[in-house]
Amino acid sequence: MNYIRLIFLCLALVTTSVVYAQSIQVQGTVTSSEDKEPLIGVSIKVKGATQGVITDIDGKYSIVVKPDDVLTFSYIGYNPKEESVRNRTNINIELIGQENTFEEVVVMGYSSQKKSELSSSLVTLKADELNDVTTSDIGNMLQGKAAGVMISNASGQPGAAAEIRIRGTGSITAQADPLYVVDGIPYGSFNPNDVETITVLKDAGATALYGSAAAGGVIIVTTKQAARNQPTQINLKATYGQKKALQGNYKMMSGAELYDTHKQIFSPTLFPLQRPEVLRSRNFDWLDAAFDTGYLQNYYISASGSSDKMNYFASVDYYKEDGTLINTNFDKISSRLNLNTKLASNVDMSIRVNYSQSKNREASSYMTSEGGYSNIPWDIPYDAEGNIIKIDSDIRPDNGEKWYTQDKRNFLHSEEYNYAKNKSKELVADFQINWNILDWLMFTTSNRFSTGGYKYTRYVDPRTYDPEFSNGYLLQNIGESASWNTSNLLKANHTFGKHSLSGLIGWEYGTHNNEYTSTSGTGMPNGIDALGAATPHKIDGYSYDGGGWSLFSQAQYNFLDRYFLTASIRADASSTFGKENRTGYFPSVAGSWLISNEEFLKNLKYISFLKLRASYGVTGNSSIGSFRSLATYDLNSSYQNLVGAYPERLANPQLTWESAHMTGLGFDISFLNRFHLNFDLYNIENKDLLLAVPKSPSTGFFDRTENAGSVRNQGLEVQISSDNIKTKDFLWNTTFNIGFNKNKVVSLPDHNPFIQVSGSSSIYQQVKEGQDIYSWYMPKWLGVDYENGDPLWEKLIKDANGNVIGKEATSDYAQADLQVVGKATPKFSGGFTNTLKYKGVGLHMTANFVYGSDIYNTSREQYDSDGAYLGYNMMKLKSGWNRWTEPGDIATHPKLAMNGNKNSNKTSSRYLEDGSFLRIRNITLSYDLPQRWLDVVKMKACKVYVSGDNLFTFTNFSGMDPEVSLKSTTWSLAGVYNYSYPISRQFLIGIDIRF
Repeated sequence: MNYIRLIFLCLALVTTSVVYAQSIQVQGTVTSSEDKEPLIGVSIKVKGATQGVITDIDGKYSIVVKPDDVLTFSYIGYNPKEESVRNRTNINIELIGQENTFEEVVVMGYSSQKKSELSSSLVTLKADELNDVTTSDIGNMLQGKAAGVMISNASGQPGAAAEIRIRGTGSITAQADPLYVVDGIPYGSFNPNDVETITVLKDAGATALYGSAAAGGVIIVTTKQAARNQPTQINLKATYGQKKALQGNYKMMSGAELYDTHKQIFSPTLFPLQRPEVLRSRNFDWLDAAFDTGYLQNYYISASGSSDKMNYFASVDYYKEDGTLINTNFDKISSRLNLNTKLASNVDMSIRVNYSQSKNREASSYMTSEGGYSNIPWDIPYDAEGNIIKIDSDIRPDNGEKWYTQDKRNFLHSEEYNYAKNKSKELVADFQINWNILDWLMFTTSNRFSTGGYKYTRYVDPRTYDPEFSNGYLLQNIGESASWNTSNLLKANHTFGKHSLSGLIGWEYGTHNNEYTSTSGTGMPNGIDALGAATPHKIDGYSYDGGGWSLFSQAQYNFLDRYFLTASIRADASSTFGKENRTGYFPSVAGSWLISNEEFLKNLKYISFLKLRASYGVTGNSSIGSFRSLATYDLNSSYQNLVGAYPERLANPQLTWESAHMTGLGFDISFLNRFHLNFDLYNIENKDLLLAVPKSPSTGFFDRTENAGSVRNQGLEVQISSDNIKTKDFLWNTTFNIGFNKNKVVSLPDHNPFIQVSGSSSIYQQVKEGQDIYSWYMPKWLGVDYENGDPLWEKLIKDANGNVIGKEATSDYAQADLQVVGKATPKFSGGFTNTLKYKGVGLHMTANFVYGSDIYNTSREQYDSDGAYLGYNMMKLKSGWNRWTEPGDIATHPKLAMNGNKNSNKTSSRYLEDGSFLRIRNITLSYDLPQRWLDVVKMKACKVYVSGDNLFTFTNFSGMDPEVSLKSTTWSLAGVYNYSYPISRQFLIGIDIRF
């Protein structure tokens, strides 16, 4: 027996020796591919065995393996990696970090989903992606950062909000603005510094659940709150800077240039009498007098923290902006409290309160800004002692000299006394309860109360000259509103095997009240801006209640984390519409296929994410104001000193929802978790438009709001982001987006086109089947007759049936035919950003662009009029322009002539200009102070920065700014440029501190 044992022991020793002779020791270091730093605790195992080790504090490891073994390296937050030994004894490995981009949870208002599970087209931006531009308006922050989202800053008035269009404009006379959803509840208010994320929902797969007001898209706003078990954190931010109005390519003539130009117009005999030579040396800069350096300040403080049972976020923000136009400004103070606490192990309560109050001052009259351009530089607004003088006739009262400007008004004198002010306040309070009934079932009730008011005052002092009010004027408009709504959701989710199902059922109800009073008076004593001291002039006002209810449900299905389906249905009723037709129904369905989770793609190293998406749904629009379905009467008339009324609007009890039918197809793809591409195609049919349908004059009404007509928007969107370089010390990230959109009117009542007019002018847009809704309709400009310098337009030759059989040039404006000559809708728009960070230094740049829009430059009718308005200053000819002076000249501008050259300045495509532009929206240089410095003063972070907004604009547009309004109103049309308040170039410094 002992011999047997000895034999077995010898065999074991021999076998072990052979095994170790065939094994080798492998060692190496495991680092991160991003920053090249060693990774501690990486698991290294032999594939198919339990044998393994982990890396030490320096990322090093050592393991005994066979020469043909395969090692697996795995670490939380990084992609696993396999490496064949192949008889090597030293193997260094770099692990690529797992981007959590597609595992992030996206808040979509009523629900939330992981990005990887989404079947909808949307863009999410975090706070640090929004705060590069200093502004009080979130729309300005979004500009150029989301494909298919067209944003225009049409006015530089402090406090003015940007105009937003998502995937084009589908409504003709109804509003097409997006719906804001703040912290899960439609509408509401917020301060931009309190925003945690902004999510723009673009297709019906995401927006249809908001049915009633989502035809223009939905913007989800989530405000900040503390993370779980977060110690108290304090954030202090301060920004200060100055701004100057941008004048673009718009240059007015100096006194000498205007004098020399008039000399070409007047006869040699008349000119010395009308324009004495002394005028050539007068050169008062009216633009410099109208515009000044403005200053901007923003101060913000917030505190947040949490424990196991409670978290809070509180903030106060003060924003003050002085306008570049004299006597214009805006300041706002806002505060927020977000409080969440656990009432029980399965019940929590949230309270959110936002309060803001603001006041702003506008120019006392439109003539203040217009006067900076129109007033002639020969006119001096001061007397010999430097006092501002009053002008109300052709002769100056202080020295008897002639006042050459056509408008006998010195706006600097008016601005000393007159004003237009507005102040407002708003309180929004939310109360929410979340009850986790079961692990898979939750009930949420969200309730919001809001109230607000404003007071607008315009004052014209009797000491000033106003052609409308010779003895003073005072107007006061006061408005108040209050609303309450409740949203109640029952949410469920369940996973069984390879399937996951979730859904919700919801009910909402809301009411609102609005009151408005307008009073005015005249004949006040000097300097007394009180209605009690005035003679009553006009009184107006209203008070009304409204409301609505909604029922909706949504279901989401997930199979194998590859196939996703979402469906929803919503019913809405609104008091906006007639009693017989108040309810609308808005369904949607969306599906996606996560191809990158399929087995045949899992081993593809380069494609880290690939998804195909499709959606269809219907959303609604009710944005037409109140009473449109009712027959209303105007009470502002009188008969024999008694109040009188006359019919103002025809009733339409059948009026109901406008609907937007949206179809979308897209895909998302990522390469190596560093390059991300989103591609979308869409088709939107806006049907049953809330349209002001023209009526025959015999009815006594101009139009009636009806459900008629349809408009189509089709487009393509591309959104790209790339981590070009990402190491420990250096980061370079680029994003780019572009959106193409084509708009077409599909149908109109009785197939009849109609005209939209800009105020009382002759600027028209034709709404016609087959055309863009913003199609310019005016005489076509053919240029200048090279023989005599006359203007030329196109005359259409028609047969007896009205068909065009030929065209010819004419210098008779009355014979020029109206025709479509362009469109205000751009062909595409977009933007891009570049962010570079090296250690603590950061450089960020944002740009946006628009291409293919036609802008009508109304100001040129007056200031580029070929001599028609000698009582106004004239604009300089832009580079590339020239004026006809002798036969044979090929010129862009007709011959100068007294009182104009054959109506050459009348409305035509002569003043229709390319509105394309590229703007460097922001450049910010920042520096994060080293942590070792901050530890001395107990700071967590401190960043200092300098930034510039609207630094460069590249455009051929001859006006101040090619960013024009996207809306048509009673007084203007989309795409019209008309003496707008110019936006500003601003330079700022700031500091952001965290404790």
